[in-house]
Amino acid sequence: MATSMTRESEHSSDHLLTNTQSHSNISSPSLGDLRDIEKKTPAARKNITDKVIEALTSPDYWLKKISETLTPLIEEQVKKCIAAHVEPIQKSIDEHEFSIRDHTVKICKLSIRMEQVDKRLKDDNKMLDVWDSELDALHKKKTKDMESRLESQEQYSRRTSLRFYNIQVPVDGHGKNLHPVNTDDKILSICNGQLGLNLSIDDISRSHVIGKAKYGKCQVIVRFMSYRTRDMVYTNKKYLKHNEDGVFITENLTKFRTDLTKKLSQMKYNNQIHAYWTADGRIFVKRAQNSRKEQINSFEDISDIERDITSPTNQQQSDA
Repeated sequence: MATSMTRESEHSSDHLLTNTQSHSNISSPSLGDLRDIEKKTPAARKNITDKVIEALTSPDYWLKKISETLTPLIEEQVKKCIAAHVEPIQKSIDEHEFSIRDHTVKICKLSIRMEQVDKRLKDDNKMLDVWDSELDALHKKKTKDMESRLESQEQYSRRTSLRFYNIQVPVDGHGKNLHPVNTDDKILSICNGQLGLNLSIDDISRSHVIGKAKYGKCQVIVRFMSYRTRDMVYTNKKYLKHNEDGVFITENLTKFRTDLTKKLSQMKYNNQIHAYWTADGRIFVKRAQNSRKEQINSFEDISDIERDITSPTNQQQSDA
C-alpha cells in the first residue's frame, strides 16, 4: 500500500512538472520577473533560478552592465579632459577675435583717415599746381619784363652810336683787313663830303671796324660825342641814296632789334608790308601806304601782322 502511494505521489509530481513546464513554455518569464518568484511553483522557481545563474555567468551580460556603468563615467572624464584643453584654446580664440575686431576698427579708422589725408593731399596738389602755374606765369612775365628793360637799357646805351656799311678799307691779297684802319677819317669824309655836314675829330668818341671785310668793304661802328651830333648824321643819311659805293647808315641796334628788322625786311621784300624804319632805337612799320604807323616791340607784334595778312577777310579785300 505504501508502494502504491509512493507511485501515485511520483506520478502526481511528474504530472505537475509536466504541466509546469508546459506553462513555462507558454509564459516564458523574464529575468526581470524575479520579484514574482515567490508566487510561482517550486519547479518554476528552479527553472528561473537556472536562467538567472546562466545570465549572471554570461560575459555579454557583464559587458553590458560594465558598459552601462562605465560609459557615463568615461564620457564625463572625456568631457572634462576635452574641456581642460579646449577652454584655454577657446579663450585664446576669443582674445584673438577681440583683438582682430579691435584692429579691424582701428584699420577702418586709419583707412578713413588715409582717404581724408589723400583727398587733402590731392586738393593741396591741385592748389600747388595752380600756384606753380601762377608763379611760373609771373616768373615768365617778370623775366620778360626784366629782359625787356635790360634790352631797352642796352639800346639806350647805344643812343649816340651809328653803323656805317660798305666802307672801303685796305685789304691784302687774301682779302684780310690791313691794320690799322683810320676809320675816323673815313667817317668824317662821308659825313662832310656826302652828307654836307661840318664835323671834326672832336665830334667822334670812337670808331672801329666790325666783322670781316668782304670785297674790301666792311661795317664801321661810330660813337659820337653827343646825341645831337649822332641825330644830325642820321637825319641826313638820305643823301647817301644811290651813292656809287653803296654806303648806308643804320642805328646801332641790339641783336634782338636787329633780328626784328631782318624779319621786317623779308616781309617788305615779299610785299607783305609797305615800309619799316627805326627812330631812336624804336621800330615802326606801315602795312600799306595810307595806313598808320605801328610800333614793333616783339616778334608777337610781327606775328599779329602776318595773321592779319593771311586772314580770309583781308584776302577778300586784297582780291577786291
